[in-house]
Amino acid sequence: MKYLFILAIGIIGVACSEEETTEEAGEKVQLTQEEFEAKIEAEDEADEALEGLTLNLGEKWKVDEGTAAGMEDVKTAVSNFDGEDHESLGKEIKDMLGDIIKGCTMKGEDHDQYHIVLKAMMKESKKLKKGKSTDIIKMQRYLDAYDAHFEV
Repeated sequence: MKYLFILAIGIIGVACSEEETTEEAGEKVQLTQEEFEAKIEAEDEADEALEGLTLNLGEKWKVDEGTAAGMEDVKTAVSNFDGEDHESLGKEIKDMLGDIIKGCTMKGEDHDQYHIVLKAMMKESKKLKKGKSTDIIKMQRYLDAYDAHFEV
């Protein structure tokens, strides 16, 4: 009976904790309630920015090789981000996206669907560059959407 009481107290303590657990890069990270709510809000805003993004009859859309290479560069910049200089990251991503735009040869619905992701990423890179955003949750969400919807 004593152990059952200790177990019940432990469960209540965990349930009432002001921290949430999320998994990032394969490891669990403790978030405060405020951080957790901010993460959910950022994810919701990212989903809104991606409104209209669909698959091509269940298949991924095609991107040209230049776009794919540019997006790989953006992914690398985000994955290598040390969490410190958001303004520099924003500038770097904005420049990379500008290069993708300059070299883009895509047309049709593939282009239109990619433009949904591109527009969201451009907007977020500007916020990062201007110091109006201090996390990369939305940018990661856009990269995840890109991976889920596009291929060469």
